[in-house]
Amino acid sequence: MQPLIHITRLSLIVVFLLLWQMGASTGVLDPYFFGMPSRIAGDLWSMTVDGSIFYHTWVTLQETLMGFLLGALAGIILAFLLAASPFWAKVLDPVIMVLYGIPRIALAPLFILWFGLGMASKVVFAFALVLFLVFYNTLAGLKAVDREMVDAVKIMGATKYQILSKVILPSVSPWIVASLKSGMGMALLGAIVGEYIGGNAGLGWLINHAAGLFQTNRVFSALVALGVLVTVMNEVLKMVEKRLLKWRPQNDRLT
Repeated sequence: MQPLIHITRLSLIVVFLLLWQMGASTGVLDPYFFGMPSRIAGDLWSMTVDGSIFYHTWVTLQETLMGFLLGALAGIILAFLLAASPFWAKVLDPVIMVLYGIPRIALAPLFILWFGLGMASKVVFAFALVLFLVFYNTLAGLKAVDREMVDAVKIMGATKYQILSKVILPSVSPWIVASLKSGMGMALLGAIVGEYIGGNAGLGWLINHAAGLFQTNRVFSALVALGVLVTVMNEVLKMVEKRLLKWRPQNDRLT
């Protein structure tokens, strides 16, 4: 089954590229606006040789990972703290809702003004996108913990650490992992948007710079690098998910 999936996926990509190449070669698609796979491959090769594609990809990757890790950690910690303190949860709920309701894209210029055009502003922007996503998912998971099971293990003499490690964490871990998978995409979005608005390096900056010069093939080259980066990060998250949720039965069918 798995080899057939890979073969079918690869075949679809090859057919799409061939049709694109034929359309651009025959004039059905204007290569100035739509690019051409052969020219994109040549541009990618030239950037690979001079190392520029690796440099911009590395910049975006650093911004994404730092924003993701900081945002995820802060979101998980905040969710556990507020779940353990209903008083502070009620006090801070309006403040958190207001901060969550503000479109983060509106804050991007402020982040650039406060933290400059370097990496820090992109990390903060990615952090802001990931924080609330992980926080609300983790908090929902904590509220869904079976209280009867918690009371049962308390009666059996379990310590707070045992309750946390044996009951609460296994129960909330699927919620956290799901939020991490979405959070990684949001962190990458934050890094790219930050580079668009004000940056001097990274794949977002490269796309914006090339688009400003009407270098369509360069735009697609950066998008290819971005696609490879997304694929690698997604595979890493899949491995993390399998390790953290190895106790959960696998089911590829929805029905």
